[in-house]
Amino acid sequence: MKNDRKELILDLLRNYSRFVTVEQLSAQLYCSSATIRRDLSELEKSGMVQRTRGGAILMESISTESPMVLRENRNEMQKQIIANLARKYVKDGMTVFMDSSSTVFTLARNLDQFNNLRIITNNLKIIWLLSERQGITIMAAGGLLNKSTLSFSGLHAVDFINKLNADACFLSAQGFTIEEGTTDAREEENAYKRCALENSREKYLLVDTSKLGKKYLYRTAKLAEYTDIITENRDLNKKLLLLK
Repeated sequence: MKNDRKELILDLLRNYSRFVTVEQLSAQLYCSSATIRRDLSELEKSGMVQRTRGGAILMESISTESPMVLRENRNEMQKQIIANLARKYVKDGMTVFMDSSSTVFTLARNLDQFNNLRIITNNLKIIWLLSERQGITIMAAGGLLNKSTLSFSGLHAVDFINKLNADACFLSAQGFTIEEGTTDAREEENAYKRCALENSREKYLLVDTSKLGKKYLYRTAKLAEYTDIITENRDLNKKLLLLK
């Protein structure tokens, strides 16, 4: 019975684009949350899933495009430092754009103490994560789902956020340089970020220092366009603000 339940968990993960919450599994399988967490822990030990806060991600069929589950585990400590620094810019009652980056997802995991937030995002994992939180309203940008990054993109996503205004946006980048600013490899994701920047009063760049000096095909914005640039290095943060 226990092994059958684990197989059902894996099937549900496959059907939910590789991510599902403990609450969803508990409701689907008529089991307690504690039972589901034990099963997920055992599946994680076998390498089948990756536990996340509030749920799990399926580790099967990993593509070559650096899926979000791998990006989350890369530079995890740096991302948590960045999230802690960025959190001071979040206030109760704000409307906020969030992109699909693993760094911004880390910030989303740290919004427990805020109330009356409106989050606009194209990231399926952020949507699932914050759907469990009281005091947070979610507006989801639809479009074509990239199963590797778990993000929506394309004309539908861009048209959706072009109709909205936000108090702030929190964005990351695959690379940034002093001269070129922020850049990304995917045109669709880049288009979403550019629209979020244009429709936000305050604009925050969240990037760890491993991105510094890297340049990709699609330019997003000059550093001067961001209200603040947040890395895990406080001294670098100050220097970047002076240089931008």
